Amino acid sequence: PRVRDAAALGAYRGQLRTIVPAADTPTLRAAVAELQRGLYGLLGCEVPVSADPEAPGALLLGPRGAPALAAFESAATAADLGREGFLLQTSTGGPSRTGIVGTNELGALYGAFHLLRLIQCGQSTQRLSSASRPRVGLRLLNHWDNLDRTVERGYAGFSLWDWQKLPHYREPRYTDYARACASLGINGSVLTNVNAD
Repeated sequence: PRVRDAAALGAYRGQLRTIVPAADTPTLRAAVAELQRGLYGLLGCEVPVSADPEAPGALLLGPRGAPALAAFESAATAADLGREGFLLQTSTGGPSRTGIVGTNELGALYGAFHLLRLIQCGQSTQRLSSASRPRVGLRLLNHWDNLDRTVERGYAGFSLWDWQKLPHYREPRYTDYARACASLGINGSVLTNVNAD
C-alpha cells in the first residue's frame, strides 16, 4: 500500500531519488528490481537507476569494499555483519545519500528488502544507522513432497514443484517463491522426495 502521510511521502521521495548499484551482477540487478518495484508501489513514483554515487538522494547498493560505497566503508567495517549481514546508513556530510552495504551481494539484497519494510511500516529513514547480522548461517524451508505432487507434510493442495518439468521449465511461481524467501532472509530450500525408491 502507498504511503498515505503527505509529509512522510515527501521525505521518502526526497531521500530516495535514484538507485546506484555498485556493480552489474545478477544479485544486484535483482535487488535493484525489488527496490524499484517496491518503491513505486509505496511512493507512487519511479526511482531510476543512476551511475552517480555523489548525487543528492542517491540510494547506494552493494557489497562492502565497493568503491561506490566508500562513504559508508568505515561504518560497515566497524559493524559485525557476519556472512550475509547488511548495514543501512545515511550519509552525515555532503549531499544526503543512503547506503545499503552488505557483507556480500546477498547481504545487500536482504538490506534492500529491509529498507522497503521500514518504509511500509512508516518508519523514518532520514537518519539510518542500522546493522543486521543473521544469527544462523542456513535459514531453510523444508518441503516434504512426492513425485506425484502430493504433499507429505504441509498445506493442502498439490506441490509447488512440478518434478516432471524441472529443471528446464521454471514457473513464474518459482520466482515469486524465491522473492518471498529472500524478503525474509531465507537463503535455501530443501526438496525431499518422500516416496523415492
